Amino acid sequence: MSWAGKKSFKDRLKSLFPIREQALSSSSAFTQEDRNRLEALLQVWVQGKGYRLPHRTVAEAAQSIGTSSLLLYRYFKADGKDFRTWRTELRLQDAMQQMLSEPRTPLSTIARRVGFSDRSNFARLFKQYTGVTPLQWRKEMADRCRP
Repeated sequence: MSWAGKKSFKDRLKSLFPIREQALSSSSAFTQEDRNRLEALLQVWVQGKGYRLPHRTVAEAAQSIGTSSLLLYRYFKADGKDFRTWRTELRLQDAMQQMLSEPRTPLSTIARRVGFSDRSNFARLFKQYTGVTPLQWRKEMADRCRP
């Protein structure tokens, strides 16, 4: 997709969900309406699998959905989770779905598809999240599906 395509997508999101960022930047809290709008933006981003993109910062992710990094930071802070943790969980859940639907696809391929550039980092985070390695998890799921 070209940069112009991304920009028009961002502009479309902004027109659908205008967020009062100036009011939010002067206050540490935001309204339920603002929360709902940001959740809608994030839902569109998740449905578009934006979490797979190699965003390195909250600012890059915020820019891609058409909001400010301050607003995104406050949203996640209010929920007691940070953006990176949330994004990692989305990536791991996506990887788990792919591992179930594509049991013969190499783990390194799945890891790259969902946004991990390093298989060892993927394995470490997967184990933190599930308690087992990706290979163990895949084997356990295969054993459960056998008659």
